[in-house]
Amino acid sequence: VEDTVMTEDDLKREFGDDVALLVDGVTKLEKIPLSSGGDQSDEKLEMQAENLRKMFLAMAKDIRVILIKLADRLHNMRTLQYKKPESRQRIAKETLEIYCPIAQRLGISKVKIELDDLSLKYLEPEVYYDLVDKISQRRSAREKYIQSIVDEVSEHIRKAGIKAKIDGRVKHFFSIYKKMVNQDKTLDQIYDLFAVRIIVDSVRDCYAALGVIHEMYKPIPGRFKDYIAMPKANMYQSLHTTLIGSSGQPFEIQIRTFEMHKAAEYGIAAHWKYKEASDGKKVEAQEEEKLVWLRQIL
Repeated sequence: VEDTVMTEDDLKREFGDDVALLVDGVTKLEKIPLSSGGDQSDEKLEMQAENLRKMFLAMAKDIRVILIKLADRLHNMRTLQYKKPESRQRIAKETLEIYCPIAQRLGISKVKIELDDLSLKYLEPEVYYDLVDKISQRRSAREKYIQSIVDEVSEHIRKAGIKAKIDGRVKHFFSIYKKMVNQDKTLDQIYDLFAVRIIVDSVRDCYAALGVIHEMYKPIPGRFKDYIAMPKANMYQSLHTTLIGSSGQPFEIQIRTFEMHKAAEYGIAAHWKYKEASDGKKVEAQEEEKLVWLRQIL
């Protein structure tokens, strides 16, 4: 609004009070100085970044303002090649420090993953393109192996009478990069580069599918996580297990319901629409739970 001839009253008249409030919220967030740089220790920089994230979230009275800002930042990152090199570095660092953690807190993995990868592309271009190149070189063999696992799992799940959607994917570049850095390993030494996802109708089917999978493959001790019984802070729910495949290569399987998958991909945005149900009290309790969660992350 500040950079245009249109006033707040014009916005209200043209688009309504709701849109005017959202525009006002986005405009206020634009004024927050997001840089946490300077010659300081990593611990102090992280503390500053955390304070900025909290301020950013607290100033948005309507969570839709944050969703708009995330969409805006994603668009900026997708077109970052048109900026000057020094601007690319600054914006990518800002994205990784502020926007990626916010997307994670809101459970919007679909946005976070793309922001992560794009940030890596501009902050560590040599590392990024080396990863892209090496993963592309073996794409055909890897895709063939992933498909063989998917086919094998699909057959056993079907025989168990469980209706499921099953697919496999290579993990995103930033995730692989973090594993390499944290474990001090090369790409060749990172084995669980891909994950198989099983999406079913009910929680009961999640655990039934897990039983089938653990009969098929050898689970790696200490690598099972039950985020259904104990969801993450951002309400993410899924069963995670890492297994040894028939060729001896480890891989991860994630098992969740369709509703959990929607929440995992889009986070709070997936819950935004009010869901009607025959039991009004149940819906009221669910909505109150979401509000409590929002207050916690703020």
